[in-house]
Amino acid sequence: MSDPADRPAEAEPLKGDQDDGGEGVCKDQSRSCGKLKVNKLSGWRTAAFLLSLFICLSVVFAFSFILPCPARPQYKHTWNRTLPNAAAYDFLALGDANRDKVQDVFFIYKSSEGIMNNTCTGRGLPSPCLFLLAVDGTDGETLWEQPLAAELDWLQCGVGGVKGKTCLVSHAGNFTAIDTHTGEALWQRQRPPDITRRLPVIVTPDLDGDGIDDFAVMSYDPQTVTSNTNRLVFFSGKSGGKIGSDVNVPAGKMHLHLQFTTASGAQYLLLHTDGGLYAVGLWRLAANASRGLESNFKRENSWEKKATASGLIPFYESASLRNVSLVKGSGGSSLLLYTGSSVMLLNTQTLGITWTTNTSTLLSSPSFGHYNEDGVPDVVLEELEDLGNKTKRVVILNGRTGGLLWEASLLFFPENPRPASVLTINSYSVFMMWGERLTHSNQSSSEVERYSYLLHPHHPQVLLERRNPTQHIVSFKVVLFERGRHASYLVLSGPDGAAKVADLSGAGPVVLIKRKIKDDASESSVLGVGGAEGAAISRDKEQSVKEAFHRLRFSDEIQ
Repeated sequence: MSDPADRPAEAEPLKGDQDDGGEGVCKDQSRSCGKLKVNKLSGWRTAAFLLSLFICLSVVFAFSFILPCPARPQYKHTWNRTLPNAAAYDFLALGDANRDKVQDVFFIYKSSEGIMNNTCTGRGLPSPCLFLLAVDGTDGETLWEQPLAAELDWLQCGVGGVKGKTCLVSHAGNFTAIDTHTGEALWQRQRPPDITRRLPVIVTPDLDGDGIDDFAVMSYDPQTVTSNTNRLVFFSGKSGGKIGSDVNVPAGKMHLHLQFTTASGAQYLLLHTDGGLYAVGLWRLAANASRGLESNFKRENSWEKKATASGLIPFYESASLRNVSLVKGSGGSSLLLYTGSSVMLLNTQTLGITWTTNTSTLLSSPSFGHYNEDGVPDVVLEELEDLGNKTKRVVILNGRTGGLLWEASLLFFPENPRPASVLTINSYSVFMMWGERLTHSNQSSSEVERYSYLLHPHHPQVLLERRNPTQHIVSFKVVLFERGRHASYLVLSGPDGAAKVADLSGAGPVVLIKRKIKDDASESSVLGVGGAEGAAISRDKEQSVKEAFHRLRFSDEIQ
């Protein structure tokens, strides 16, 4: 037997490899050679991994620190625009004109000159003329301005065009479509002479196959007792041309119309007539305008089964009906009916009355919000309480049952805007309302001051009261300027353009004001209502109410 010491290649293969220069070992010791190749490959893999990691980290740092992040719009909590020697109209609309994801404001006024070096005479228009203006929601700066011939009949945004990015203006015998992003006039058409001034415009799908949504206009005269004046005309959203023929709507004397979409997507017109409330399918009216157009609309079969021979679907047949309001909720839309002595909620699925509550003379149209947290919109009413003392009773009714949830008495004047609300993420709303106070400036004279009030449903015994120096309010709106945040309100004040005063010299300024609701809460005093009215409010209570407003987080309204 040989000594192991005489076989160095087996006992110490690496040493033997060095002794023979490596060639013989690689030929006879394949496993040892394979290990050497693996070690070399592992080194290359490690280097490749480290290089890839370095490149990835470099890219991350470049995007994080070198390339700038998109700047979030920096908005002012409060801003205002003042237009001298002008008159305003009851119109405020929102839309993202400059595509910065913050809502901008559209409004229209009458003047001899605009604020972007535009004049009526310079644009070949009689003076004074109209100016449709878009201002930035972040700071109130002008985005664009479009002069138009006066007089104004009506104006509605979100009509026709691509996804409703158009404002449609009826003025001086014309229809003019304005692009909300650029302010440019897309088209202008002479309005049919027998189309009277009735709103709202009816938004329809694309009927003529040009890829642009279309619209329809309802025409009637509330003072006329004949039915042949009730007409519906379809128009192209792309060109303004008529689609099909005029459609007669045999509903009798008309007072109001509303567009209504059922839960299944079927589109109908609600018609408030001297005989009550009826509905008629847009599919039926489109078919009368031109054969084949009805294919663009759905039908609600449960409603159509109740249609009369004329196509009218009776909802509420009574000559006592005074007004109709649409109530939007997560479970579908309902209708609030007012008869002069009562309000009632109509279920649009069963066409039955859900509840009825007695009421007195209403001072404004009902508004809606969520006082409790059951997901059903509640009803806000302003009733005349004492005409001699000019007091009103503000009540909030339970949208599910009609029961009383909250009430307060405030001084009123006819020019006060109706209440409004904004929804929070906690499924309840905060409410804003207006009132007046009689103050004595000296011993011989007195004047009225306007106040705005904020109500938090978790603190029902108090209101936040703020003196608001705004004079004649033409339009008022509570809005969210950004999705889920930036709750504010807009007030448009000044001479009323609807008066159609030809000479605007010395008319006074038109002012558009935007204020953040939480800022108003900080500047308000706490006023007791109901059982706490007249009682002293402790400093701790006042602070807790204001803190409750500052903790609010807002949510988009249910659409």
